[in-house]
Amino acid sequence: MTSTHSLAAEGLTLGYGDRVVIESLDLAVPPGRITVIVGANACGKSTLLRSMSRLLTPRAGRVVLDGKEVHRLPAKELARTLGLLPQSPVAPEGITVADLVGRGRHPHQGIFSRWSARDDEAVASALEATHTEPLADRAVDELSGGQRQRVWIA
Repeated sequence: MTSTHSLAAEGLTLGYGDRVVIESLDLAVPPGRITVIVGANACGKSTLLRSMSRLLTPRAGRVVLDGKEVHRLPAKELARTLGLLPQSPVAPEGITVADLVGRGRHPHQGIFSRWSARDDEAVASALEATHTEPLADRAVDELSGGQRQRVWIA
């Protein structure tokens, strides 16, 4: 299942303490495309991604996902649509690939809902899309770096 979402930054100013890292940035991420942010070390790439995923509050401007400001969305609603893969993610020790991918279903479940066939299908689909089905029963900490990245994407 493929869906198209819009993500944009409007007049975004970001920083830490007294230091401004990004000022008055407008950015529209093309829907349904792979977008790459390239720049020198310490130019603000990670800061931008932190703000666009709501980990950093803008000093000015806003980040808009599907017409809604991300900093005003409930966390679970945002997590159903937007994810961020950090540079060095940490998985619980001994967790299997299938269990880790299954944790991505949490935002799609209600407070009292149980694991369903739909959840099984979503995990299978994610493993298939990332070509990680053969790794499903392996521990994440046994995988190569590239395999781990694909599993985290799943």
